[in-house]
Amino acid sequence: MPKIAALHGISNIYSKHKPPGHATPRKRAHKREHAWVDVSDDDLEVKSSKKLSSKGTNKSDHGPRKKARLSAPPGPSFKESLHQQRKQLPIYSGKDAVVDMIRENDVTVLIGETGSGKTTQVPQYLLEAGLSGSGMIAITQPRKVAATSLASRVASEQSTSVGSLVGYSVRFDEACSSDTRIKYVTDGMLVRELLGDPLLSRYSVVIVDEAHERTLRTDLLLANLKTLLRTRNAPTSAVREGAKGKGKGKGKERASEKLNPLKVVIMSATLEAEKFSKFFGGAQVVYVKGRQHPVTIYHTKTSQPDYVDAAFRTFFQIHTDRPSGDVLIFLPGQEDIESLEKSIQLYANQLPKDASGVLVCPMYAALPPSQQTKIFSPTPAGMRKCILATNIAETSITIPGVKYVIDTGKCKEKRYLAKHTGTGFDTLLTRDITQSSAVQRAGRAGREGKGFCFRLYTEEAFNALPITAEPEILRCTLTSSVLQLRCLSQNLEELDLMDTPEESSIAFALIALVLLGALDNRRSLTPLGRKMAAFPLEPPLARALLAAPELGCTSEVLAIVSVLSSSSSLFVNSHDARDAAADARRKFRHPSGDHLTILNVVRAYEDVAGAESKAGRRDWCRKMFLNERCLAEAVNIRAQLRDVCERQQIDWRVGVGDSQGAESAILRAMVQGLVQNTAFLQPDGSYKQVMGHTILKIHPSSSLVDKKVPAIIYDELVYTTHIYARGVSAIPRNFIAEVPLLKQRTR
Repeated sequence: MPKIAALHGISNIYSKHKPPGHATPRKRAHKREHAWVDVSDDDLEVKSSKKLSSKGTNKSDHGPRKKARLSAPPGPSFKESLHQQRKQLPIYSGKDAVVDMIRENDVTVLIGETGSGKTTQVPQYLLEAGLSGSGMIAITQPRKVAATSLASRVASEQSTSVGSLVGYSVRFDEACSSDTRIKYVTDGMLVRELLGDPLLSRYSVVIVDEAHERTLRTDLLLANLKTLLRTRNAPTSAVREGAKGKGKGKGKERASEKLNPLKVVIMSATLEAEKFSKFFGGAQVVYVKGRQHPVTIYHTKTSQPDYVDAAFRTFFQIHTDRPSGDVLIFLPGQEDIESLEKSIQLYANQLPKDASGVLVCPMYAALPPSQQTKIFSPTPAGMRKCILATNIAETSITIPGVKYVIDTGKCKEKRYLAKHTGTGFDTLLTRDITQSSAVQRAGRAGREGKGFCFRLYTEEAFNALPITAEPEILRCTLTSSVLQLRCLSQNLEELDLMDTPEESSIAFALIALVLLGALDNRRSLTPLGRKMAAFPLEPPLARALLAAPELGCTSEVLAIVSVLSSSSSLFVNSHDARDAAADARRKFRHPSGDHLTILNVVRAYEDVAGAESKAGRRDWCRKMFLNERCLAEAVNIRAQLRDVCERQQIDWRVGVGDSQGAESAILRAMVQGLVQNTAFLQPDGSYKQVMGHTILKIHPSSSLVDKKVPAIIYDELVYTTHIYARGVSAIPRNFIAEVPLLKQRTR
């Protein structure tokens, strides 16, 4: 088969371990130290600090399979197929040992390699064994896409619909009922549940999955679970001690029975068991091997400065020269995925007619559930599936059919830049992955047979990577977390955490909350702060929304905040039709900037939605270069925020419409929330933070990029070659002085 011109030279970028001519690779001569290389398909063992005895095979009608594979042929055979697949999972052999260990201990640390089936099967095992009693089993996930797809998977295995026996709860989306017994939740949602139910009394078992990722919410949840265990489980042990002594424990025993005991299971895909075990006072550790075939790994001879281009060339070399098998490409973020998706589709259309086709499937957190199904569907005949994924595909979701992995060695990491920037700001930075992530990525190629991993970095670069990632609590803004903890009468600096954040990060969070009016000068929670915490929004957006009723513009601010809270951008950037996209955007542009431009788009979309069919709305969004997914998500978010407004006795219908002073009222409300995100124009045309020292420029995507105005507010700062403000509006300087705290200081 002739090679595409763009691929010339690709055969020389890999190290000498790759055979010439791109034949099927042979194993490296030296033995790799990574455990997954030599593990056979059927290997399974359960390890702990004490010896476990097997109790035989449980004759359950349910059978295992890999997690999150959503699509399968309907019909009577589907249920039987699921049962057989469940029984084929590695964890099935250790089912009884795992259940017994969890039954005997309040806290169990379960280390299960990716593909072992722990995320889908353990909750079902515990439910079948009756360990949940009359309560629910919660399984936390760091990402919403994992929570929703896993709930769908387990619901199928239980022969029920999502929202009945098996449900989920993620930000701005929920499917559960009074019948729900297994509930997949994002870690942030379970932390939010603590606000209304500090004892998590509805849950009998809390499973913290993907704990090795050490997200901010996971660390906060672990700290609270440690406290809850003492509260919910201590009375029983105290009664037992009393019974041994004086024999006067009957009254206490009856009282303790009313408090449902709690079981906690910490699940991780990497071997950091000792740290979790030590945090929970020497908790028992169970190790379950996963299904893993040998994976041959190749590194490049030299570093690749353009990892997207290198991934593109490597994919087509695999596609034209290698046997069948799907390809999984790891990329840092959504922008890289969308860029590579277009390039692959363009060049795939130029392949010879007798060549296999290419089915490109993007995979990232903002992807709607309706588009997730084709990722897990069987690859059509005569096609090769190419999955373009962020690090969500490392551990959270198992994708069947993958034989080849292309690892760019990059990921996106949220980091709070505070020390030298005044008030600081959160930004997503593209950085190198860790060694543990590289091992996880390579392992995805060996789930169903012998696999191959192409790392777009040298072996020396791999050896120089850090072993594990820095916990998120040490590198992210803590404003929202501090507010939620204050609602629980907790102080972050006093909380028993696995890793304690720097004092400066806590100080910046406290300053932000005082400025927003959520805390008073004594750092005590204010009534306004409690109202802010009731909204599933970042504190600045919650403050802007709560300022709107006084200014009579609740409806308008609600629309703007809903779009800003969506998981994808509003405008579609098209390199091929840049002029047409710019012309379309001008139709919505407001002279004051991006926030009222968003409002114009929402109003226009509502008019079209009222007059057109679903296809008509989609066509209109395409012509206007608008992201319909963002607008549809914003509609759902706004509906939920309206419910919260009603609970807070706020009339969300109040609006200023097109009356005189409408623009001023809306921007005044936004300033109340974005007070820290303000900047003044400097003589050289740049802007300087009002509450900080950062010098910034307006982002090219803003409608104000070509204008110079005395003062601005912005949604976020983006760090590339410069620090750019994105989501910008022009404001009069005196609007900043109207912020309550600043007004007090000027008196």
